[in-house]
Amino acid sequence: AEEANTWKLLHCLHADSITEHPESLNTSVTKTTLSQQTLVSDLFRSDSELRLLQLLVDWLEATAAYQEEATKTSVPVIGNNIHWSNTLHQLLIGNSLFNKDKNKAMITCMDPDAPIRQKKTIHSDDQKDDNDLCKRVFTEVRCGKFKEAVSSCISAGQAWRGAVLQGWILLHYLPREDPNSSLEITGNPSRDLWKWCALGIANNISENIHYRATVGILSGHLSSTLQACQGSWEDLLWAHLRVQIETRVDKFLHEHHATAEANTTPNDVLELLQSELQVEEISLQQVFNTVKSFMDGKRESHYQTCQSHLMLGHIRAIMQDSLQWLDSAEERFIRFLAHLVLVLRQVGKDPQHDIGDKILEKYVTQLIDRLFDGSVECPELIAYYTSTVPVPSQIVLYAELMDHVHKSEFRQGVVKAGLNAGVDVSASARVAIKKAIKDIQQGYGNLDLTFTQTTAIEKDKTLITKVISSLEWLSLIENQLEEALWLSNAMIR
Repeated sequence: AEEANTWKLLHCLHADSITEHPESLNTSVTKTTLSQQTLVSDLFRSDSELRLLQLLVDWLEATAAYQEEATKTSVPVIGNNIHWSNTLHQLLIGNSLFNKDKNKAMITCMDPDAPIRQKKTIHSDDQKDDNDLCKRVFTEVRCGKFKEAVSSCISAGQAWRGAVLQGWILLHYLPREDPNSSLEITGNPSRDLWKWCALGIANNISENIHYRATVGILSGHLSSTLQACQGSWEDLLWAHLRVQIETRVDKFLHEHHATAEANTTPNDVLELLQSELQVEEISLQQVFNTVKSFMDGKRESHYQTCQSHLMLGHIRAIMQDSLQWLDSAEERFIRFLAHLVLVLRQVGKDPQHDIGDKILEKYVTQLIDRLFDGSVECPELIAYYTSTVPVPSQIVLYAELMDHVHKSEFRQGVVKAGLNAGVDVSASARVAIKKAIKDIQQGYGNLDLTFTQTTAIEKDKTLITKVISSLEWLSLIENQLEEALWLSNAMIR
């Protein structure tokens, strides 16, 4: 999953880099009937840094949604026309004889504020349902499914909770056919006032932790959200990035107060909000440093390190780290690095070609080492990757492949694949034959005292058979018969 997520990230970053965007907001801010949503949309198109933050948030939400869909870890929300049905049942039967379990600590009103106002509890079953609902709503917001989160509240009989969440939505004017007709709007005209009220929920330690986190992330309150992230690198990064986006958007809207006509927040409310919600704008690099401090000693995976470097545009850092990973990383990760190098070269972002060559050489060696029984099923694959490294390395690596392929029926395919990929197959064949000759020179007649005579003969026979069969490579290549004759004479000598 981490590898797939990294490729999705790279695709998002590259797609944005090749898309044209306006450089300034000068034309937008002069319009007289701009809604907040229109104004902010123009801001995202013109501000590359803000657009990058949103792109990363979208990516983190998409990967979380895929993970959630694959694992199905969320508790399903039970549909109900009314909220707290068990509590309501207890209130309805009141002091009757049937109410043996009357709880004096239970609320006596059914409005949403009753537990806090009366400092009492709801029925234990309702409390469990509430906890499940709040966790589900947070998960859906984390996965970028805001509408589904609101729908979950409504289907659970808690439309009031869904209404609280929607206070975050930017105000927008709907299109109208008649210029003289009244304006229709969506979103919240008193968004700043809602945000100030939302801070009360986010800071209330008696509220459900996931409900506080959901309201907190929508209002830009970081500390209430972090408690629900549980030290996950992706969740922590998502929370910090969303708060940074919210901070920048709010600052922009307040600076262009006159432009967004629907922003009717009184100055006293604005001052109150700004005094209680103070978030410092920090760079993306500072975000990563902060996230790392919240990781509770956990180390980033190699994939997460690559993702961080890609987000920051530090391609050189990926190459430097890869050099340290080559000897200890898993085969799957080496494969990923090799393909990452190839993709970066395609888009012109490989600042350290020599390290990229080492990664590709390591991957080709890895493919060759997997071969057994002297056969190869897909020589075209190895030939292609061999062709991506410098020519001297191509010759050595393809000679290594030839040395591993002993069965004659596979050798013609190896030669053809190499020629099609542009590898100097004849040079590789000569290196493979010379290696076989060198092996027999070193091993022929070099008897171990523990060997029996029969074992020694079998060992020598294997070496002789290998060196003779290696000459077959030149017979499969055009215009190499003279070379084959010369090497066979050298072998006999």
